[in-house]
Amino acid sequence: MQKRTKIILGIIVGIIVIGGLVTYLFFPKIWGSILYPLEYEEYIVKYSDEYDIDPAFVAAVIFSESRFNPDAISRAGARGLMQVMPGTARGIANNLGISDFNISDLHDPETSVKFGAWYLKDLLNRYNQDKETALAGYNGGPGVANRYVVSRSTTVIPHETAGYLKTVMGAYVKYQELYPDQLYGENIAEKMKIEQEKQEKSWWQKIVESVKEMTQ
Repeated sequence: MQKRTKIILGIIVGIIVIGGLVTYLFFPKIWGSILYPLEYEEYIVKYSDEYDIDPAFVAAVIFSESRFNPDAISRAGARGLMQVMPGTARGIANNLGISDFNISDLHDPETSVKFGAWYLKDLLNRYNQDKETALAGYNGGPGVANRYVVSRSTTVIPHETAGYLKTVMGAYVKYQELYPDQLYGENIAEKMKIEQEKQEKSWWQKIVESVKEMTQ
């Protein structure tokens, strides 16, 4: 009876270990596209290239702002995929030389990505390519960004903006990992895959070694 109990416990432990390994190694690949979807990548790549900005960064902002819903409207009145405010959009249209701009155009995916990417790049240029400060400006306006760039602390900015920075920067990493082919092209994607495989192999080897030690 005692021997049978040990066997059952061994099987349970084995299942837990294998389940943990499968979750760790394959969860991002299986569920990543569900948790962090990617749509309108043709516009993201197009305007990221045009304005020299990281496409994964743009995708992360869209994810955080609207979850890729082009019809989204915030309580403050921001619209579209990248939740650009109407007043800001009019200024962007003037800078881009678009004379027939209408606020409803922000619900057009391409227009939203174009305007949002332009605005992000403008903020990045203004704040020395600092992504977090640019995001603070994108979410809370120049006043919030200026406070953040001086203190480098989220305690001096609104709680909503602090949470926004965390959400976007976390999503930024995920979009880099999950969509290298779509966002960066085959050459860079291949390098990222090779590096990821090396990391996974190294982790797997450590697990195998640990299991061997436990069974010896």
